[in-house]
Amino acid sequence: MHLHGVSATSVDQVLAHAGAGKSQFYHYFHTKDELVEAVLEFQAAAGEAEQAEILARAPGWDGIHAWLDAVVQSQRRTEYKGGCPIGSMAAELADRDPRLRNRLGEAFERKRIALARRLEELRREGSLATEADPEALSTFVIATLQGALLLASTFKDERPLEQSVEEAWSHLLSFRR
Repeated sequence: MHLHGVSATSVDQVLAHAGAGKSQFYHYFHTKDELVEAVLEFQAAAGEAEQAEILARAPGWDGIHAWLDAVVQSQRRTEYKGGCPIGSMAAELADRDPRLRNRLGEAFERKRIALARRLEELRREGSLATEADPEALSTFVIATLQGALLLASTFKDERPLEQSVEEAWSHLLSFRR
């Protein structure tokens, strides 16, 4: 679903890839939409766990920089195929299903909140300017990443992502104290 899109991925393709039968599918899911929701939750949880692990591994600003670098490295490994799993699903599904749109929004929001919390910690400890707004900065970074991931995936070129990450990092650092 990530590489080919939700609509272009049939239940039969999923079953063939998983080596499972229809009875197994219908044991866990009643519809393809339920499968899509499970895929969304899996992708969101995986991305959230990776972000949390990276931020926990490195304190302060280093953790944010490591997380941004990990986004770039992840895309390099996949040769910019599919972009962001959540972003790809959002582009396809946001106008189709209000319930899934809300779930997609929650997935983005969880990543944003994790970054905002780190920025708030930095502000409390005095290494982020008091006038900086962690909520606005985290929204800016997530939006920048999503646009950059889309461009990198579209062009199969790392430059839009690398340049955008560098600019986002520079913007964050402009509030460093």
